[in-house]
This record gives sequence, C-alpha cells and structure tokens, in this order.
Amino acid sequence: MEGPDRPSVLRHPSWADFVAGLKPGPEKFEPRVRQMLVRVDGDIAMAWTPYVFLIDGKVHHCGVNHFDLVREDDRWKILNVTSSSRTVGCTE
Repeated sequence: MEGPDRPSVLRHPSWADFVAGLKPGPEKFEPRVRQMLVRVDGDIAMAWTPYVFLIDGKVHHCGVNHFDLVREDDRWKILNVTSSSRTVGCTE
C-alpha cells in the first residue's frame, strides 16, 4: 500500500518471482539485516528480518522480510515469504 500516511509496499511473491528478483545486475547490491527475531515452537518457526537495502552504497529502500518455516525430516524448509518495502524512514 502506498499513500501519504503509509508509503510502503507489501509483497507476497510466488517462489519463481522471489528467486527471479535475486538475480544480480551491474549494480552492487548490499542487503543489511538488522535485529533478526526468530521464534520456534516444535516443528514450526518464523523469522522476522528487518532490512535496509543499499545499491552502489546508497540506501535504496528498507522493510521487513517474514519467513515461515517448517521442519521436515530434521531439515528446516521455508514455507512462505512475505515482505514489505518502503523508501522513507530508512537509515543505514
């Protein structure tokens, strides 16, 4: 959602779209994760990962990535990814 009082974007991409967005280009991408929070209850977990994303050393945007995880056969697997993105209020 973008608006004067809430300049952010929520994303819930398909796996194909999420992976496609990870392809490098000529720019230097530098994601910085801050104060990650992980909660585990048995075989389910979530990771709340606030981030700031720099391109060529300058802040481009910030937000939160949220991962839902499940443990199957003693291995953790990402079940879902949701992220927010905004261009205001971002600091290195």
